[in-house]
Amino acid sequence: MPVAFRTSLAACALFMLAACGGGSPAPVDEAAEAAEQAEDEALGRDTDATVLDDMIQTQDRARGVEDLTLGRKDNLDQALEASGDDTAVDEE
Repeated sequence: MPVAFRTSLAACALFMLAACGGGSPAPVDEAAEAAEQAEDEALGRDTDATVLDDMIQTQDRARGVEDLTLGRKDNLDQALEASGDDTAVDEE
């Protein structure tokens, strides 16, 4: 094998290895990362965004509506009990 061929082959291999080396890592945007984490906590889960995110958000909204409805039902039950107690005292 000629010396020039070996030298050019070695140089090509060296350049390819140098090209495969990673550059500096991309800067981390801490504000965006914190906002994403806050959004996940607001949704009540600790996962990243997925292809099923729309379905998960729909379920989260349904849970919120259910909590609101149950809260209003509790208030209505308490009001009915209070008014029922008042009529029992009035009847005696």
